[in-house]
Amino acid sequence: MKIFLAVLAATGTLYTEAVTAQILRDASDARLLASGCFQCHGTNGLKGGFGTLAGVEKKDMLDKLKDMSSKPARANIMYPHAQGYTPYELNLIAEYFSRLPKP
Repeated sequence: MKIFLAVLAATGTLYTEAVTAQILRDASDARLLASGCFQCHGTNGLKGGFGTLAGVEKKDMLDKLKDMSSKPARANIMYPHAQGYTPYELNLIAEYFSRLPKP
């Protein structure tokens, strides 16, 4: 039984470390992906020439991106950008901006 508990504890520690590492990778990936938005929307989604993204609710941003990507290609400037990411990547980007403080 002691061996089982030791193995279970070690496995739990490894699992926790793996999950933590994945979260940190996702956070790093999210900022990197979101940096593609910085040119038009400003660094960290602030003070750009277009709308502020910092602090926008995740669901609202995902809904807008989905809407933009479903319109004809020449209907808006965001179409190629919204189409250029996977749903997982869009989720990371929306999560990133939603966690930033509103201006």
